[in-house]
Amino acid sequence: MGGDTAAQVVRAIARNGRVALVGLASGQPLPLDPMDLLLRNYTVSGVLATPLDEPSAEAAVWAELAQLATTGAITTPVGTVYDFEDVPRMVAEQATPGPGKTVVEVSGQAREG
Repeated sequence: MGGDTAAQVVRAIARNGRVALVGLASGQPLPLDPMDLLLRNYTVSGVLATPLDEPSAEAAVWAELAQLATTGAITTPVGTVYDFEDVPRMVAEQATPGPGKTVVEVSGQAREG
């Protein structure tokens, strides 16, 4: 999340809470108030999710993640699945997304179920 949603989360964070900043998906940095950090004693940490621009190290990380997903060691909760033609509706519904990750199918294969 990012933008206004991230700002709302920070306003709602509990005393002694933690915020991890991972990327800038919204394109905007999260505005932080140093006085608010001090008074509510919460921690903000930046997380650089790439291994220092080393293509081989990054490939190894992605391979390990793929292996963990393949074996079921990690899973992602899937929420709503949309066909590619329904992307405009999906975007409109993102103001109040449900639980799980939103998935857009882009292959030409029909979905089972």
